[in-house]
Amino acid sequence: MRPVRSAPVRHLNVQLDDMTLHVLAFGEHTTGAPPLLCLHGVTGNAWLWHDVADHLSQGGLVLAPDLRGHGDSRWSAKAEYSTSDHVRDLAGILDALEIEVCDIAGLSWGGLIALEYTANYPGRVRRLAVLDVEPSYQQADDAVPPRPTQFPDRNSVYTWERAANLNAPDPLLHLFAASSVRPGDDGTWARKHDRFFFTRWPFRNDDAWATLEQLRLPTLFLHGERSFVRRQVMEEMAARVHGAVFHSLKDTGHLLPLEAPQSVSEHLEAFLRS
Repeated sequence: MRPVRSAPVRHLNVQLDDMTLHVLAFGEHTTGAPPLLCLHGVTGNAWLWHDVADHLSQGGLVLAPDLRGHGDSRWSAKAEYSTSDHVRDLAGILDALEIEVCDIAGLSWGGLIALEYTANYPGRVRRLAVLDVEPSYQQADDAVPPRPTQFPDRNSVYTWERAANLNAPDPLLHLFAASSVRPGDDGTWARKHDRFFFTRWPFRNDDAWATLEQLRLPTLFLHGERSFVRRQVMEEMAARVHGAVFHSLKDTGHLLPLEAPQSVSEHLEAFLRS
C-alpha cells in the first residue's frame, strides 16, 4: 500500500469513566456556526469522514469520533455497545469539550445514534443530517454479513475496500483502508474494531420510527442510490419529519462520505449554512 497523507487534523482523547474515546478534530471553533459532529457506522471509523470534514472545516470546527469499540477508541470489556451507550458517550464528549450546541451528521448506525441523541437532548442540536439508514430492521442482531477478520498485508485491505466502495476517490480509500487495520500478532493485519462486531450488530434491535415523530429541527436525509438501504423507507422517514429534506445520491453505495465526499460536502454545506 502506498504512503497515505491526511489533511491537517488534531487527535483528541476524551476520558469518560473507564472509556477513552478518540476524536479527530478538523478546523477551529468559530462564533459563526456550531461545531459539526460526524458519526460513522458499525465496523467503520472516523477517517471515512476525512474529505467531508476537511471541506466543511473551512467554515468551523468539525469533530469525527471513533465510536467505542472502533478505531482508536477503547473497547468495552462488557460488550456494552447499544445505541444508548453510544449516545451517552456522545453526550460525554460534548460536555468534556464544553460544546453546548452542535450540528450532527450520522451515517448508518451513526444516524440512529444521532437521532436518539437529538431526541434526548433537543436543545443541544441545531441541525441534523441522517445518512443512509433505516429506523428499524427485520434481521436479527446476530445476522451479520460475513467479512474477513484479517488480511495478509495492507494491500489486501485496500483491494477489499475498493471492491466494496466502487467510486471512492483513491487517496481517501487508501487512507480509510490504512486506518481500518492494525498489526496482528502473527504478522497479519487485523480489523481495528472489537471482534464482537463480526457476530453482533446491536442496532438491529432499534426502532426509531417514534423518534422521528419527535424531531422539531431542520433535518436532512441522504440516501445512496446503490445502497442496500431502501429509498422508499428513507423517503418515509423524511415524510415523518416536518420540513425535512431528502436527496438520493446518484451511483453511490452505502458509505456516502467515502464514495461521494464531494456530493455529501455540498449537500451538508448548503443545509448547515442556510
